[in-house]
Amino acid sequence: MKTALILGGTGAMGKYLTDILAQSGMWDVYVTSRAKHEEYCDNVHFIQGNARDESFITSVLERDYDVIVDFMNYGYQEFLDRHALLLESTPHYVFLSSARVYADSDDPITEEHPRLLDTTEDLELLGTQRYALRKAHQEDMLKSSGKNNYTIVRPYITYSPARLQLGVYEKEQWLYRLLNNKPLVIRREILQKRTSLTSGKDVAFGISNIMGKSEAFGETVHIATEETMTWLEILKLYTDVLGKTANIYITESFPLVEQCFEGGYNTKYDRLFDRSFNSEKARTLCGITSFTPMREGLKAALTDFLNSDRQFLTLQYDYEALMDRMIKADCPQTLPESTEIEEYSRFYNSDEFSEVDAYKYERLVL
Repeated sequence: MKTALILGGTGAMGKYLTDILAQSGMWDVYVTSRAKHEEYCDNVHFIQGNARDESFITSVLERDYDVIVDFMNYGYQEFLDRHALLLESTPHYVFLSSARVYADSDDPITEEHPRLLDTTEDLELLGTQRYALRKAHQEDMLKSSGKNNYTIVRPYITYSPARLQLGVYEKEQWLYRLLNNKPLVIRREILQKRTSLTSGKDVAFGISNIMGKSEAFGETVHIATEETMTWLEILKLYTDVLGKTANIYITESFPLVEQCFEGGYNTKYDRLFDRSFNSEKARTLCGITSFTPMREGLKAALTDFLNSDRQFLTLQYDYEALMDRMIKADCPQTLPESTEIEEYSRFYNSDEFSEVDAYKYERLVL
């Protein structure tokens, strides 16, 4: 039986990959996680610890693995210090990058499309280590390593019952508010943009098909559906599943809130792009014959979350306070017990957001 190590493998793609490998009967799977997990089958083993910690990862890599699949979100220097060790510790290293590395495009994107890092003239952006640039730099580290036993996988926006996105928002920002009858503000221009959302299970299936395959060595592939929808169409789908009236407002400009999400760069250099992909390489290299239709997959994922005991991840109380302040909503009557409640109150009562009165909102009727 082959052995696989999945670093940070409990997210939207990692959980699916673990299950696919376990059910195949051909893999002994080791998964790192900071949280404790009960082992649910004989060939899945959880290793509790922080994979960012040098001593922990060194001990984990003492075992031999046929493949390492790496879902970790490293800092620039962190990966610079570690990538050689990872490449030397396995015959095949699969690195999860992101299709957010691509520059804007009017045509469906192929793997050869220019990256934002290589084309932008925004010196302020280049002076940061924001996600899209950081992933591109880390790809370059692998390509200049002198080794060829890696594959770079670029998913785009992936979803599962645990992760559902709306523009720049994760479900902890948009779904939490709508379920608690709190107004939500969205930038009009984002709602008009087309995007591609891919099932985490589809991405995991594609990764499972290249693990240990020599034809994937040294290759870069994005795993993203060719289907697109506007964010407005996605919002309507979500509210139809919720089956309730949602208090949603649109605005032309939204910098204060967007600053909460990568300093606004996620909006400017991704969510304000029309994104579509040519997935021919994913079909040929990863054996994906078809992707889950977006409407079907998103509806099923949201329904699963609503009908299960799944929990929201940590809420951003500064964002909650700012959103309430901007639309002059009342403070919620109840919030989860947390020491961060003090931060919520500090932001809500602060005068630093006094300029929000200048924002103009329009009620969105779905």
